[in-house]
Amino acid sequence: MRIVCISDTHSQLHALRIPDGDVLLHAGDATYDGTLEELKRFNADLESLRARFRAIVFVPGNHDFICEREPAVAEQVLSAATVLDERAHEIDGVRLFGSPWQPWFMDWAYNFPKDDDGTAARATWSKIPAGTELLITHGPPRGILDRTSSGRSVGCPYLRERLSALPDLRLHVFGHIHEGYGEARGVLGEIRFVNASSCTLAYLPLNPPIVVDL
Repeated sequence: MRIVCISDTHSQLHALRIPDGDVLLHAGDATYDGTLEELKRFNADLESLRARFRAIVFVPGNHDFICEREPAVAEQVLSAATVLDERAHEIDGVRLFGSPWQPWFMDWAYNFPKDDDGTAARATWSKIPAGTELLITHGPPRGILDRTSSGRSVGCPYLRERLSALPDLRLHVFGHIHEGYGEARGVLGEIRFVNASSCTLAYLPLNPPIVVDL
């Protein structure tokens, strides 16, 4: 299965050169201001790609306010994709799970409470089924492709904690931290990590999609 990974396109998906594949994964922040109009334009861009993929999967991000505030409306608009908002899915026998949540970040969408002691985060990540093979989250786990331009590691420690209890996990795709774009292996067993942020820190869509053959 050839998986094309993108994230953080911020209303600029049309500017990317998307290679062919079996599955297109978008790990959130499709929009910039989180409006319904932006989401409609995003879906139109996905529609133009749909014939080139057997499946398109989308997990919302912290900019995608419309998805958090009006999930039923957002899902209806996103007719070109399967939306995974704390949901499991299966493609050709591969078990997926997607979740948009992340540690508190400037009062944006899908934030854990600012004073969370791990209770909310652990409850959220406990929803990831033990048999998950492909995980898509918007934010990274702590210490993995999560370093900001200031040098801080801002991923979720409780997400990383949960990963150790997922024996079948082969691929974890996320975004959120634009500066963390890239891949990592050998950090936690055989899991392959992909920060697929398409936009740079300056919100320029210059990072190419990352292709994974699973």
